[in-house]
Amino acid sequence: MKRTQKYSKALDLLTFPHQTQDQLYSELNRLGWYWEPQRKEWIRDDTPAKEASKLIRIRVWAASDKVADVVDSFVEIAEDSGLRLLEESAPYPCRPPNQNDSRIYLTFE
Repeated sequence: MKRTQKYSKALDLLTFPHQTQDQLYSELNRLGWYWEPQRKEWIRDDTPAKEASKLIRIRVWAASDKVADVVDSFVEIAEDSGLRLLEESAPYPCRPPNQNDSRIYLTFE
């Protein structure tokens, strides 16, 4: 594993058996610690968690000439699975060099 500043400071905070850095970071996150890249340190945040969103938001990204068909197929499958479509955006063209792609945003409940 690469001995980055983030990893070194994580080791200073927590002795936890791990095979990868991500396992250590996930355990720190679970315990309320979050990496603050601007300050280059782990910060503890004890703010009580809000209730989880009941919405499911999805970005569909595909070729501009196919994105609408992909969305229709996806919405059909999602609705067959019991989800209810609340909102579908208009297609947003991507910036170069991906100008032949578009994105559509979906919100389900």
